[in-house]
Amino acid sequence: MYGPPQAPQPSPTPPGPASGGLIALRVLFVALPLLSCGFLAWAPMLRLAILTGKVRDWVFCGLTFVVATALFVYMGVTGEKESSDLEAFVGVGTILALGAGSIAYYLVGEIRHHDRRRAMPLPGPVPPPYRPLGYVYGPDGAPVTTTPSGGPAPYICAPPAPAQPQPPTAPRIDQVRAELDELSDLLRKDGREGEGSR
Repeated sequence: MYGPPQAPQPSPTPPGPASGGLIALRVLFVALPLLSCGFLAWAPMLRLAILTGKVRDWVFCGLTFVVATALFVYMGVTGEKESSDLEAFVGVGTILALGAGSIAYYLVGEIRHHDRRRAMPLPGPVPPPYRPLGYVYGPDGAPVTTTPSGGPAPYICAPPAPAQPQPPTAPRIDQVRAELDELSDLLRKDGREGEGSR
């Protein structure tokens, strides 16, 4: 109104719910280690390493692949032999821990990765800082002192005047108020007459 039009300021997008495709991928990569009895525990780690590109994730992916492969080779070699309860407990426990660990690490890592990406500012020009409407600003960001065309005294442009007061009430409302007052007087009279007859 009093200054140049102000563009709306984009706000950073808060981390929100994931899209359907992303949820489907998460379900798929969580199901792989479970449905393969731990043999594909390296698959979610591979996806996370490709997604983030961090060296740590690549190292964990390689370790998970080596451990899963070594466990299944060991199980294949010793499958015919009678193993002790301790060997079976350690083998199955390691496979379960490997699967559960890779699933937990994958989910935490991917969710954090996507939350960080959503919270990053959008590329492009930096929006100007917010300035209240009604003021005129110069290139340095300070309010501009202007001179009205008819007078010598400088002044700073002021914000718009406050809103006008509400119009008076409608006649219908006044009529309803009067009728309610009459009704209330009648009820008071009836109440006083009832007390006197007791």
